Amino acid sequence: MKLFKGANGEVLELIYPADEAVEVVVNGQPAAELKAGSTDAATEKHVPAVKAVDGKLEVQVGEIAHPMLDNHYITNIWVEYPDGTVEKKTLKPGEAPNAEFDITDVNGKVTVYEYCNLHGLWKKEIEL
Repeated sequence: MKLFKGANGEVLELIYPADEAVEVVVNGQPAAELKAGSTDAATEKHVPAVKAVDGKLEVQVGEIAHPMLDNHYITNIWVEYPDGTVEKKTLKPGEAPNAEFDITDVNGKVTVYEYCNLHGLWKKEIEL
């Protein structure tokens, strides 16, 4: 999975083999590929806190919960599984920056991504 940001702020997700190069164009303008952790911001509020409990993957954005204000919030949390499939939870201001995913029978490296509307893309990997 790769994430891109268009010139007008749209976030696009592409699910395809990660080693393939791709150019993404939105409304005639190239979209920039987002790189996790490339923004200078508080890691304790942006890196996903992830734990596996009783067949569930519990995700909180940040060790200290990320604010969910109208002008500063987490838009989405994604989980990319070892087989390349992806699940997503979309969030809105005022909601808790949390998600839970079923990981029954999942083994291997799982990558959790989150997108902050002000501070960009962040990720955490966990081995199940």
